[in-house]
Amino acid sequence: MTDTIKSTMNLLKFLHWLGVLMLVCGLGVYMLTQWSLEISGMLLISSLIGLGLVLMSPYPVVLFIQWAKRQDELPKD
Repeated sequence: MTDTIKSTMNLLKFLHWLGVLMLVCGLGVYMLTQWSLEISGMLLISSLIGLGLVLMSPYPVVLFIQWAKRQDELPKD
């Protein structure tokens, strides 16, 4: 069971960093090129930013849930 949790956390960590990379690439394309003036460029930029944000979102939630479980397991004074 612990191995599946660790592998899931590693997958979520990888997806989080992939999402950060996609977000940064989308913002870079938006700020540094003229592609945002074309329909295909708008689609690319919005897809990169949107998917990047979606991929980033689950990892902090899982970290919070793990932290809350550890707080619950601590002995109370």
